[in-house]
Amino acid sequence: MSQHNELFGNDEPLESGVREIVSAAGNESMKPEDKAALWERIQSGFTHQPSVFRIGWKVAAAVLVLIAAGWWLLQPRPSESGVLTFARNQTVKDSSTETRLLLSNNQQVTLSDTSASLTYSRNGTQVSVNDRQQYEQEGQEGQYNTLIVPYGRRARVQLQDGSVVWLNAGSRLVYPMMFSEKSREVFLEGEGYFDVTANEQQPFFVYTSHLKTAVLGTEFNINAYADEDNETVVLAKGSVKVKTNKGNAERLLAPGNLAGYAIATQNMYQENVNILAYTAWKDGRLMFEQAPLNHILKKLSRYFNVAITSETNLKSTFSGDLDLSEDIRDVMEAVSVSTGLSFKKTEQGFVFEN
Repeated sequence: MSQHNELFGNDEPLESGVREIVSAAGNESMKPEDKAALWERIQSGFTHQPSVFRIGWKVAAAVLVLIAAGWWLLQPRPSESGVLTFARNQTVKDSSTETRLLLSNNQQVTLSDTSASLTYSRNGTQVSVNDRQQYEQEGQEGQYNTLIVPYGRRARVQLQDGSVVWLNAGSRLVYPMMFSEKSREVFLEGEGYFDVTANEQQPFFVYTSHLKTAVLGTEFNINAYADEDNETVVLAKGSVKVKTNKGNAERLLAPGNLAGYAIATQNMYQENVNILAYTAWKDGRLMFEQAPLNHILKKLSRYFNVAITSETNLKSTFSGDLDLSEDIRDVMEAVSVSTGLSFKKTEQGFVFEN
């Protein structure tokens, strides 16, 4: 007799019920009323009188599994973070070359400075831009602001709780104008350096597309560009816990640790790194140690918003320290010295060659 017949015999309601549970298990998007209807259908399948009074132990085991799975199916699932849901559903036009602040009242503020600075009042209703202009909005939980920093620009924002975030070129930060009493939650796409104000009663969470970083008060860097193969968190001071948004993988970091998430394989990893190689950008420098050429050129392209490519082996690795406050041609000269490659100016930008 096959394993199928040994387990179910002629008990079609049992087989049907188990199959429905197996197909529905893990479907966390099912509505509560749909789950209740499914469980009622499964229960009704057992109201018939069995033709055989002696139930085999395998069938009894299947019934227990069915009951346990049904109980699990009907349990409420934890809801997704409000800021993560808002950020995922947000539609943002990337055509602008200026830094933009989207307020909760749908007002859009354009910031023309290469390095913008924003400071929020303690109640979140006022925001000062570059110490010159002030904007007001109604104070209410659950309303979000969005800071969009295009390529070629940088920004610094002091949030309502006093925490400071430095945003690198090509980044988006979504945050509430007022944090809730229980927690402080923000969303980052791109790269940001965080200096979080300590508050044990109000933990700070940074969400990216794939990771969640939990912290009480510390400094760390997150890199989560949409066009990269990995998301990384590097701890500079204190302690943070990084976990995946889906699944149970997590890492507890000490200063100098990197937690990474490989998007293609959905694997999490941890390693020791030079902190400055990941955080110097916020001070206008780019440090790299045995970094692939394509990695270096991509960072420079974002920073200056100029196409920088190479006709040579992009996987060759190099080390160096670049002062990004210099003129772009001077930076290209420094790259040339570090790599031993020559470069030429084109209509689109710069090209490195042997």
